[in-house]
Amino acid sequence: MRSKKFLIAAAILSTVVVGATGCSSSSGSSDAAVGATAGGVTTIRVGSTFPGDDILNYVEQSQAAAAGLDIQVTSFTDYTTPNTALEDGSLDANLYQHLPFLKNFNTNNGTHIAPVGKVYFPALALYSKQVKSVDDIKDGDTVSIPNDPTNELRSLNLLAKAGLITLNEGATGVVGDIATNPKNLVFQELDAATLPRALDENVAGIANLSFALPAGLTGDEQILKEDVDGTLYTNLLAAKEGHENDPAVQKLYELLTSKQTQDWITAQYKGLVIPASGPAS
Repeated sequence: MRSKKFLIAAAILSTVVVGATGCSSSSGSSDAAVGATAGGVTTIRVGSTFPGDDILNYVEQSQAAAAGLDIQVTSFTDYTTPNTALEDGSLDANLYQHLPFLKNFNTNNGTHIAPVGKVYFPALALYSKQVKSVDDIKDGDTVSIPNDPTNELRSLNLLAKAGLITLNEGATGVVGDIATNPKNLVFQELDAATLPRALDENVAGIANLSFALPAGLTGDEQILKEDVDGTLYTNLLAAKEGHENDPAVQKLYELLTSKQTQDWITAQYKGLVIPASGPAS
């Protein structure tokens, strides 16, 4: 196994890769199956953010060899590059996004990413280092939320469920969807990777576990948590269109959703990450 870490700032990394992708002639899928096979072992290149990269490394270390796979894991720190790298052929699969994000990304970027199946559910939560309860948020306080449309809508729905705001019917995921804001909260829309750092200044902020856990946030700082039954936002293994059923991709998915892997996820993340399986829907 070779595990790479991309620690360049997300904005710079996204710009470089998106620019490179824009110059590529790649569109749709090729006929060749993903993965290179040598000596009976198939190499598959997979990109992910945390905790997906941890899960992939666990599978590589514990189960891949017996299944004839060599999983090469590349870790990313943004939500753009794993898809652009998959689109341009630098990766064979990725593990970091839910279905609404995937569909929105394809629409906005002309990419051809397809879901393989559900792997884990990272609950979105409202964190604070200053207050212990939603009730402690005061009039005029600033709350940070993710700025990508699917997770922004998810965040607004979470705040609405807590009674902090109400939303107009047909909300699409922008602050303009807010119908009432009784506490006159100020909403700061930020890139997902920067949300944990914003807690040093803002009273509260919504963050995905992909960035919350690496930043040292735990259940102790959570003052509001998304319901576990939010299956629409379960993170998926994804591949290029036409390669969802390639043998190496399907074998990887089997390992990611094995009982051994699911038990490890439950124990490793103490209920903050929920294992899942089955087709995306």
